[in-house]
Amino acid sequence: MQIKPIITYSGSCPLFRSLESQILNAIPLDTCEWRRTFQRPTKHVRLEAQTQQFNVAPLEKYKQGDWSILEHPILHIFVTECNDVDTYKATIREEIDAWLKVLTSYGISDWMILLVETLDMRKTKNFMPRTTVLDKIRLDFGSKNDDRCISVLNPAKFEQKSTESFRCLVQRIRFLMLTSYNRNIVKYEELIRAKREKRNHDGWDYRQYFFMQEDLALTFEKLELPTEALIQYDELDAMFSQFITHTGFNEKQQWLSHFKRPLSAFHGICLTRLDKFEMREKIREEGVSLLEFRNYLFERQAYLLLTSNEIPEIAKRLLNFLFSTLREVEFIKLECQEGALCCWEFVCALEVLQLCEQAMEPNEVTCFQHCAPIWNLAKDKLYELGKLCGLLPGCTPTSEQLHIVVQLSSGIGDAPPDQQQQFLQATPHLRDRSPNRKPKKSAAQQLKEALGSNQAFQKLYLELAELAISTYKHVARLRSARLVGLDLGNFYCALNEPHKAVGFFTDLLRELKAENWHMLSSQTLLELANCYRKMGDSLAYTKTCSSISCCVELETLVRTFYFDEFLKSLKTLKTTLSAQPSSENANFCVLEDHFRILDIEVLNQKPIIQDDHVLVQLKVESLYPRGIVAETLKLCYELQATTLEFAMENVSLTSAPSTTKVKESVSRLKVELQLVYKQDNRLHSASVACDMPKSKQPVRRTSSTKRKLSPSVQGDFTNFVQAENIALQPGVNCIELKAKATRVGNWQFKQLCVSMSSLEFLSEQLPFAAPCFEISTKPASASLEFKTLVAGIVQPISLNVSGGSFIFPPDAKITLRCSKNLRLRQALDTQDAPPPRDDATFESLLQVPLLQFKSFEERSIPLEVLTDMPGRKVSKHHEHHISLSCPWSRTELQIPIEFQPAMEATCRLHTCGTQKFLQVIMKGLDAHLLLHHAKVKCDVPGVQLLDLNPMPQQPIEIYKSLTVTYLYEIQVEPLKTEHELPIVKVHFVIKYATLTQPEVWRSYGCAFDLVDYTTLFKLQAQLEPNELCRLRTVCNMNLKISKVHENPYTDLMYEVLNDQNLWAVCGRSADMGVVSMKDVDSHSISLDVMPLSTGFLPMPSIRLSKYTAGGKTKADAHSKVHPFPPGQVYNSTKSMQIHVIASVAENQ
Repeated sequence: MQIKPIITYSGSCPLFRSLESQILNAIPLDTCEWRRTFQRPTKHVRLEAQTQQFNVAPLEKYKQGDWSILEHPILHIFVTECNDVDTYKATIREEIDAWLKVLTSYGISDWMILLVETLDMRKTKNFMPRTTVLDKIRLDFGSKNDDRCISVLNPAKFEQKSTESFRCLVQRIRFLMLTSYNRNIVKYEELIRAKREKRNHDGWDYRQYFFMQEDLALTFEKLELPTEALIQYDELDAMFSQFITHTGFNEKQQWLSHFKRPLSAFHGICLTRLDKFEMREKIREEGVSLLEFRNYLFERQAYLLLTSNEIPEIAKRLLNFLFSTLREVEFIKLECQEGALCCWEFVCALEVLQLCEQAMEPNEVTCFQHCAPIWNLAKDKLYELGKLCGLLPGCTPTSEQLHIVVQLSSGIGDAPPDQQQQFLQATPHLRDRSPNRKPKKSAAQQLKEALGSNQAFQKLYLELAELAISTYKHVARLRSARLVGLDLGNFYCALNEPHKAVGFFTDLLRELKAENWHMLSSQTLLELANCYRKMGDSLAYTKTCSSISCCVELETLVRTFYFDEFLKSLKTLKTTLSAQPSSENANFCVLEDHFRILDIEVLNQKPIIQDDHVLVQLKVESLYPRGIVAETLKLCYELQATTLEFAMENVSLTSAPSTTKVKESVSRLKVELQLVYKQDNRLHSASVACDMPKSKQPVRRTSSTKRKLSPSVQGDFTNFVQAENIALQPGVNCIELKAKATRVGNWQFKQLCVSMSSLEFLSEQLPFAAPCFEISTKPASASLEFKTLVAGIVQPISLNVSGGSFIFPPDAKITLRCSKNLRLRQALDTQDAPPPRDDATFESLLQVPLLQFKSFEERSIPLEVLTDMPGRKVSKHHEHHISLSCPWSRTELQIPIEFQPAMEATCRLHTCGTQKFLQVIMKGLDAHLLLHHAKVKCDVPGVQLLDLNPMPQQPIEIYKSLTVTYLYEIQVEPLKTEHELPIVKVHFVIKYATLTQPEVWRSYGCAFDLVDYTTLFKLQAQLEPNELCRLRTVCNMNLKISKVHENPYTDLMYEVLNDQNLWAVCGRSADMGVVSMKDVDSHSISLDVMPLSTGFLPMPSIRLSKYTAGGKTKADAHSKVHPFPPGQVYNSTKSMQIHVIASVAENQ
């Protein structure tokens, strides 16, 4: 069937025929861009064409509106070879004009005038005509369409020079063809739309509409636009289904009678047909049945999808196609033979599966997702045919069934010959197969062979079932795979091969239990019991009978029967292993299928002492229909451990963390010691860390469920509580389990085991958070608890004693021994007795009795501690320690204690001329105290301290951030020089008391050392003019340095320490200088200063230092300056202020 677009030619026909083959061969050599109308996306298409001589008949159909886009010419070409202008005017112009008038009368605007030029180079070498024939043609006919008039050199005469002009001709033909397609497709779509709107009118025929829209689809297909073509077929499919399912067969839809033919032939689809349009001609001429029409429609859709490399979409559409066709057959009520539709479905399914198998890659999941249900459908339809034809296991076909097989085989038909060639050429993306591999038989041939004998049927059914299961597993649809396995297991049971069916039933049972399909799992257990009975597997049969008897979804008679079977088999069972020697843990059963653990309660008081008995009450519900005796009930418990502790089990830590080793030689853990320190470098905590990388979990391919039919792991029953010979009645049973507590630790219950004869029922996991209990031999301990302690006042501490499992004697006591200057006493009850008025009750050695102290008792004993305040200011806390001697230990426990001072004392030395004053400053820190009776003592002869403080009437309160100052004058005898008294020791003593106990006064004392207290030099500064000093006016400052006492310091350095915002010293280096006091008592210096601010300004500060000139020795190459202590230099004008007024210029 020719689907190429038609190009007509007129004028010089023999000339065009000479060019026809070259033009038709050049058009499809390259693709061109097709810019479509109505903002449709641009496509790159490849054009082909066929030529016909101009004929008016197709144009008549176009004008009447009864035309097909396949038969309608897409372009009209007028060809002429006239190169003479006079000849053109005489004849050719009239012929072209008549040709164009005919086209215009039919509304055709897709034309082209082709001038084939034959130039004589000898005549045109020296003479060029002013007007050519092409110019005349464009002037006469192409005023608005000059691009439709084109000339080309005759390739037959000018082969080398005509290449460029011929290429332009082919490009112009492609462009005009696409332009014509734009116009004609729009008109054709309007024609289709108008035809579709008349579908409810009388006499409307779907077949005519079908061919009209299919012509448009074929046009798109020829333009290599399979997606656009597929849209047209989808619309036809949807309209046909809508007519049948919604409208039905009535008087207006008489065209449906053409499809209402008996299904004498029920051929399936054939995706490898040589002639794709064989069925199209049959539909047009003879008429086809509903199945044949549906087959053709799906084949066309599948071919377009295959061209677009959308093979998974073919498999996705198949099931919808099959089910909708069956529904249409049911609506029309077509007559068909029994089993005909099953044959049709099977052939269609297998045809699509064979195509997908050729195109699919193993790692392509999308296509497998759609193929899995198709394999299952093919398997089900084959089973229905086998049941109809008597081909199931254990059946022999009768004569009637053989007659049905013959009729079905004839209705299936034969596969088209050489069906692979054309289809494979059209689909180069199919995978290459080995040439030695035998090609598969067609779907029709496989079905015929399967219906021919029982062996062939069984072989094909098993193959389809296995393929369905493996495909479902490949796409992770495990539930569907298990359901197919159920059918396959039933088939193996019918074949009397129960050992093959057990695996499928077991997988299905595991899936059903995991998803809580209790009724379905009960039915599957019945099938398993039947298989085990046929196999003679007594152990598996016993376990299955036990599970069936506990299925509450089954009837009581069924459960009772299998319970009796369970007891009967249990008595005859003598081995703990299954009939299959390779299986492990075959005598284990899942406890949850037979019993339900309701509660576990530890009856002992907490904690449990080692070597005592552990009593546990277990509530368990029995699902058996009658009572049964359990030989033993064991409930194991294991040590409760974290992830790190579990990983470090059996790990020994030696003295060094780097030598940590693992006992097991298989793996070595990276264990390291981590020490955490506080800010003061004290140890805060110590821990052991283990870096355990997460192991990569293997991928689960079989099932994602966690439910198992038999427990695979038995817990560690080294430690367990048990009860023996317990009668378990249906319903709730309370059982008391007992065992001796042998090991110490925190324990948690893990697994329950119920033993009956050789069977052991093990729980997978406890249904609730298992209770924990502790078995301990807890050692006794003692510790001191205290907060921040303050020295100098009574502070409370607590002695915490934990008895553990130690048995205390009646006269048990704890001895506390304190360090120096630290005392203890037991806290007194102020309600019974008044507090003591002194500190005589404090002792450095204290014995605390432990009266009637029991094991595991914890007692807190209040104590009071007192220590003296340090006499001097300390940077760190005052440290003490208390040693504990406990009755359960031979070694003393030393506990460090730190105290903070309640207050601190500092002193300052002040000078006024030759007079000296001592200032004592008391600063409160962490206590609220009362101060009284401050005294200063000095034992050095010749030195007296005069108290200048007023006599206080009331004690002075001091607290944190508050200071109290005391002032004393120091008088030294004139004869006592500083050389005789280089250091004067002064002792300061004061009484203090707390607000809570104001009657208890304690003494606080500290010693001060006075050095460099003799005045050596005196400084005097005077500013001139003194009475009137103006802003920014230079003033003269006279500095006088006087020697008060004889001293060895001859060279002095003075420095003016002025504020740069207040004073400015004039001169380059006037702010500092060196003076010599050798053999002189005083020295005067004159400086120029200038005030920088108005107001009362302080006198510039003068600093006097010791000066040692450098260069005298090699060691002292540089000069050195040493400051005087505050007591050796007295500045008499230090606190003087100068009144500075504004200058006269600023006032003006």
